[in-house]
Amino acid sequence: MTRLRFSRPRGSSRLPGSPRLRATSLLAAALLAAPALAGCQTMDTMLGKKADGPIDCTSYQDDPPRSDAPLLLIYLDISDNSAESASRISENLRPYFEGALREGQYIRLLASGGGDAGLTSSDCLDGGALFKIDRNNDTREEKDRNAAVDALTEEVDHIVQSERVSPTGSVTKLLSGTNDEIATLRAAPGARIGAVTVVVWTDLLGSGEASDCLNVDGKKASVQIAEAMVRRCFSPEAQQLTPITDGKVRFIGVNAGPATKPQQDIARYLKGELCRRISSDCG
Repeated sequence: MTRLRFSRPRGSSRLPGSPRLRATSLLAAALLAAPALAGCQTMDTMLGKKADGPIDCTSYQDDPPRSDAPLLLIYLDISDNSAESASRISENLRPYFEGALREGQYIRLLASGGGDAGLTSSDCLDGGALFKIDRNNDTREEKDRNAAVDALTEEVDHIVQSERVSPTGSVTKLLSGTNDEIATLRAAPGARIGAVTVVVWTDLLGSGEASDCLNVDGKKASVQIAEAMVRRCFSPEAQQLTPITDGKVRFIGVNAGPATKPQQDIARYLKGELCRRISSDCG
């Protein structure tokens, strides 16, 4: 067995900006690009994005459902806020957005960069409205749904790159409030929430806080250690996590980024142990 000396390198890997171009070059480029930019802004408006502003989520939302509709609850445990990491996360979420927009689902997104900071929420993906793309023409519907998915993944990109990443943190903070989060959304006036899917982006390489049951600093990469860590999470003494009784859970992001072999092993073991305890439908 190998003992992990370090967990995950938390922080941004953004590169410094490139040198400033000459003013004349900028002016020429701006003049050439003006007609194209105008066309792009018009298209953005049609697809629900305001030029130089946030996306207009109402363009992708439908009337309140007459019967219960599914809830897609997304958690982002962000250990790297680089553009590369943001792209990796948003691409992994695309299938879930596509399914939500096709079927009609509520969507709620929460993110954490670790440390003592609170959770970051999305004004767009706040769980209060039904997202659905439904058109009379199948071709039009597919094109509009693809445009909506692009816009929602762009929202994820923005959230990830804007999140301040702490040297310490884990997914515990996000998972610990899941049952309360679902109950709050269900209790909202007019909400008709049915089945719940919790999608969790995390590398499961928590670091820096000894009291955190998912802190892997100094832990050996073994099934036995992972089992003991997760057992502590759900123990009556720690009570850091509780089973999610009303939803299925999908962990994505485990071993999706750069990691050593011991890190890959402990993350894989932790995912397996968490799935044994957190939900009867977990993967």
